[in-house]
Amino acid sequence: MSEETQILVLGAYGLAGRAIVRRLLEKTTYSVIAGGRNEAKLRLLKGERVTTCLLDVDDTSAVTSACEKASFVINAVGPFAKNGFNVAKTVLETGKPYLDCANEQRHYQNLIKLDELAQKRNLPLVTGAGVFPGLSTLLVAHMLERYPDTIEVDCCCVQFRHAYMDSGLASVMGAILEAVEQPVSVKQGMLVPTRLGKSVRIFDLPPPFGQRLLLEVPLIDAFTLRKLFPVREYHTWFYVGDLPVWLLKLFRILQPQHRPRVYRLVESIVRRINNRETAKAISAGVSPECMIYVRVVIGDQIEERFVTFYDGAIATACLPVYIADGYIRGNITKTGLLTPLDIITTDRLKEIVDGAITSMKLG
Repeated sequence: MSEETQILVLGAYGLAGRAIVRRLLEKTTYSVIAGGRNEAKLRLLKGERVTTCLLDVDDTSAVTSACEKASFVINAVGPFAKNGFNVAKTVLETGKPYLDCANEQRHYQNLIKLDELAQKRNLPLVTGAGVFPGLSTLLVAHMLERYPDTIEVDCCCVQFRHAYMDSGLASVMGAILEAVEQPVSVKQGMLVPTRLGKSVRIFDLPPPFGQRLLLEVPLIDAFTLRKLFPVREYHTWFYVGDLPVWLLKLFRILQPQHRPRVYRLVESIVRRINNRETAKAISAGVSPECMIYVRVVIGDQIEERFVTFYDGAIATACLPVYIADGYIRGNITKTGLLTPLDIITTDRLKEIVDGAITSMKLG
């Protein structure tokens, strides 16, 4: 592959973006264009194979200009339900392949409108390629292939803190916007609304997490998994730490996704909570490890599998780097709206997460 091959990473200094840039440099020989709107933070990413591009993803002309030099575009600017559609549309219109690590159901539904454009341009439009969904979806699929008579699936994502300070706001806001949008889960083979604040459950998780109370926030795979597997019950759960559920209920009343001023207010509140909790965890020596845990019920039998990562950022970076490399090498050729389930077989899981995990139980 030519040394001139460049991958554009939008949101390159954020929680996921920074890890994606680092993993691209570690796992590929490609050059990276690091895009973002904070010049000081971008400057910290400069290196032998990294150039920077000052831009705001809301500026269509700036994104178009940045895409011209790229062979592949990875969008790490969340929350995706807020600006993901416009960024994806701009990237496709420049004739470049697009990928994001979104989890929001609304974003997936928005991208359906771009499927025709992507196919017409013979381009992949990949979404849900993060850790949850993404790697978690592949782990669920791995188990459903192994246990085709599964009647119930619980998929959990847990971490004690973000990988570093001043990060993770976009991912938290994405989860909040998803929660207040009345997301749906799969129950008895049907898509049903999730009752925010009512769908909570205690799980006994492998070390180092132990017993934790998790909140159900269904993701994109409520739509995608059911196309391939006839599971009667499918639920996705998040560990939200000390974030009070009543606050999520308040946000649902306020509807920040439809009111810009309210969105900025909610973002300000969440930023303070996020930074305070991250600082407290770091000072207390809390580990940043992240775990995907899947539990399936087959009649009277229960099976569980898990993957534990060094941190949530590197976990999120695994699929974007693997898919971008696969597309550039010609190993991935499908076009249109895609998720990892459409382009990756589950036997690739170990290869995808190489160097990013501390432990794994695949069975």
